[in-house]
Amino acid sequence: MADPQHRTVQILSQLEGVDQLSPSDEIATFEQVLSALTELLNAPEEQGPGVG
Repeated sequence: MADPQHRTVQILSQLEGVDQLSPSDEIATFEQVLSALTELLNAPEEQGPGVG
């Protein structure tokens, strides 16, 4: 897994311009972001939130 800070920046960058997408692409983007955030939250302690 990549550095959590770097991963968070990547996730947030996915949301840029999401309001310009078609409704189905917008939903797909939100699903990808939710999945990535869930992965970060469920990471082991040494990689999860609050580390660093």
